[in-house]
Amino acid sequence: MNFKKLVPLALGLLVTAGAARAEDESPTLAKIHGDKKIVIMNDLSAAPWQFRDANGNAAGFSIDLDRMIAARLDVDLELRNVEWAGLIPGLLTRKSDILATSMTVTPKRAEQILFTKENWYSTGVVAIVRPDGQAASWEDLNQPGKRIAVKAGTSAVDIAKQFFANAEIQSYPNDTDTYQALKTNRVDAALNDLAVLGVVSREYGFVSLKKPRELISSDEWAFAVRKDDAGAQKYLDTFLAEIKANGKLEALRAYWVDGDAWKKDFLEKNSGVSEERKKLVEQTGISAYVPESGDGKRTTLE
Repeated sequence: MNFKKLVPLALGLLVTAGAARAEDESPTLAKIHGDKKIVIMNDLSAAPWQFRDANGNAAGFSIDLDRMIAARLDVDLELRNVEWAGLIPGLLTRKSDILATSMTVTPKRAEQILFTKENWYSTGVVAIVRPDGQAASWEDLNQPGKRIAVKAGTSAVDIAKQFFANAEIQSYPNDTDTYQALKTNRVDAALNDLAVLGVVSREYGFVSLKKPRELISSDEWAFAVRKDDAGAQKYLDTFLAEIKANGKLEALRAYWVDGDAWKKDFLEKNSGVSEERKKLVEQTGISAYVPESGDGKRTTLE
């Protein structure tokens, strides 16, 4: 008997059995299966994580993860675009079944919602500035007269209060507004995740302050469910563990973070997508949920 082949098979059966138990224990998953649809809210203003492409469709790293969750459940996917500050209220009022987006785990948020134990991305908050700015370090911004932009409802708000108590904190509804405020000299810096720096550097020419260190704080992004739904938490933890083990999460990261093909595929109007994107769609099993495959009927966007 070949025990080397039996061990992965046994592990797979245990994972499947655990996921089935989580579904049985979860009122959210029971509702999703009853409706044959999962509803997930996102703030489509932060490329490459979640945004509207050149054709107005939802795209991004988080959006592909949402599609993979829907495909695993074999249900339709309804995406809802809301401002970031509305995500947690939307989950708590059951306008969103789960949150599967670029959300940092914080103690304050954990008082309201239940995060997965597994994370899907590690990053941190940085101070983004114009290259001709006067500050030599982000500590220089912590003084009267300095103005710092943050997106409402994000972890950057708490970081601003903690590290820049002497500066004027200006809150904006989305990332683009913070960048425009910085570009037009209405603020001296914008706080955001290191993960967006490559995009804003290319589009606006902004840089991050690297003294006394580049990361002001470290962040872990995870999915979230309502506090009373540990079954859904277990299900999503199983999902994240699976896509880490089978390389699908790494494939998404390579396409959306390390590569540049996504810009031509989604930021420019064209008649098709790259071979790299086609392979990723096939590998992640989401062809029924993406419009670029010609078979995206299982996804709708409100």
